[in-house]
Amino acid sequence: MRPALLILALCLAAAGCSDLSRNPFRRLPAAPPGSVSWHTTPRAIEPLRVAVLPFTLADRVGKGAAELSPAFASSLRALGVHETVGVSPDRASQLHLPDLHAGAVTVDALLAVRDATGCDAVIIGRIEQFDGFHPVSIGASVHMVSCHDGAVLWSAQIQLDTRREDVQRDIEGWWKRGAGEQAAAVNGWKSVLSTPRDFCRYAADRLAWTLGAGG
Repeated sequence: MRPALLILALCLAAAGCSDLSRNPFRRLPAAPPGSVSWHTTPRAIEPLRVAVLPFTLADRVGKGAAELSPAFASSLRALGVHETVGVSPDRASQLHLPDLHAGAVTVDALLAVRDATGCDAVIIGRIEQFDGFHPVSIGASVHMVSCHDGAVLWSAQIQLDTRREDVQRDIEGWWKRGAGEQAAAVNGWKSVLSTPRDFCRYAADRLAWTLGAGG
């Protein structure tokens, strides 16, 4: 192969590795519903392996909201940018992982997580508000932090309320794109409006979308 063609082939291969156009979240509408904001740095794609720690729950937030952290680990895995490790509360306790949600996140604490999980970055989140009864709603903030230097590589905040018509339309589209043969099932997408587990899956996909969408 000629040198010029070899260089071109390598460039195309590298572009293919970082191309997010084929990930499932590109099928979501460009404008997230409700209140969704995010900031992504160019370094967000650098980590090879990312640990998703159990999200902390604010006072008076029910345990049903804890579904969001494993759901987000699945969404991040489906995004296909990073190798993703979901850390359950029991596993975090066994590993004696420091609490990264209380106060400033120190580099020593991040290094401890890196050594325990073998990850380059960690996802930490806090659920500020959750209503598990119809109509369901959630408010949360999530951050990806480098285990090497403590830099925040990506962050997102969501406030999704199924009483909003734009959120309902978005859920309907999300359901139809992912439900396949179940799209015509009784209740269909409307079941998400009253099922906390399914709603957390939707919210997790919306969070992952912000990472796949870039800055």
